[in-house]
Amino acid sequence: MTRTTKKAAAKLNAAISGAIKRFAPPESLTVDEWADKHRRLSPESSAEAGPWRTKRTPYLEEPMRAFTDPKVHKIVMVAASQVGKSELELNIIGYIIDQDPGSILYVHPTIDDARKFSRLRVAPMIRDSKPLKAKVHDVKAKDSGNTILQKSFPGGMLTLTGSNSASALASTPARYIIGDERDRWATSAGTEGDPWALAEARQATFYNAKAVEVSTPTIKGASNIETSFYQGTQERWCHRCPECGEYSEIVFDAIHFEPEAKRVRGKKVWSLKGGVSWACPACGCLIPEETMRRQPAKWIAENPDAYKKGVRSFWLNAFSSPWTPWEKIVLKFLDAKNDPQRLKVVYNTLLGQLWEDRGDLEDEDTMLTRREDYGTRPDGTPVEL
Repeated sequence: MTRTTKKAAAKLNAAISGAIKRFAPPESLTVDEWADKHRRLSPESSAEAGPWRTKRTPYLEEPMRAFTDPKVHKIVMVAASQVGKSELELNIIGYIIDQDPGSILYVHPTIDDARKFSRLRVAPMIRDSKPLKAKVHDVKAKDSGNTILQKSFPGGMLTLTGSNSASALASTPARYIIGDERDRWATSAGTEGDPWALAEARQATFYNAKAVEVSTPTIKGASNIETSFYQGTQERWCHRCPECGEYSEIVFDAIHFEPEAKRVRGKKVWSLKGGVSWACPACGCLIPEETMRRQPAKWIAENPDAYKKGVRSFWLNAFSSPWTPWEKIVLKFLDAKNDPQRLKVVYNTLLGQLWEDRGDLEDEDTMLTRREDYGTRPDGTPVEL
């Protein structure tokens, strides 16, 4: 073979190889695998900018994998703040655009929330992830077909809207629905009714539709995300006790600490004597935070039969967050414990618990002052208070 022939053959092989890469189907990855390979955390929205690492937040691996499970059509995540729930949603969006394209309806509480999220989270993710940047044109590009609230890509479109926008919820067919901060949604989209029901109706023609519902919890008995959670597998993130080997969820009631208060300029300032530990509900042993953070953990389902219906639900608090020290959670609780409105925020955003509204009665003395003399019962006997 002459040199000229070899060069021609090399060019032909290169052309064939390029064509194969361009037209080959996308690699088969789960959402977490895609994120580990292609996602980069943007500096303006993350304290740990750089390549995404699922092992940093291992509790997100299973919810991400559930999205690529063909048997699962709905994922519910109830989560405290600062545990990475927005990154879960962003990784799912990135995966859809790059691996399994289809129309996405991403619903926020309001249109303003949607615009802000698009500018601060979605746009930087697209800019910093090479596969996404190649498929989604910049908003500023002429004739790109993209706006702040709409991002087109081969095979689909991402539409961001608010729960109070009846027109967007009622007129946009979508294979995928992602609902962010569900408990803050409007009770009705204009006069059209329940926003989630309107959004789900957009999936009617898709046999392979999937929905993701995410929120911090709010008020017990009035929480939409609570209702959705109990329709699913009801999974809790549980850690193994190093003493007895049992797996249990770390909740605030099992946290042990010794508070100390002093007054500075008339204001009470809290501190802790020593560290914070967890009491294993199985054996009662007190385990320091630094020890528990090294223990294996896994999701344990209380209603595993819901998997047959295609609904997986997860509940997570801030005690598992790599960014939130337990001492910070405890001090936030102590600072807010005498202020019901502030305490409600701590319960929802850190403890990951529903707030039970007990009204304005704060103590027994207040209740006693509201006693009334009801006189006698209908049968004539006196009422004793």
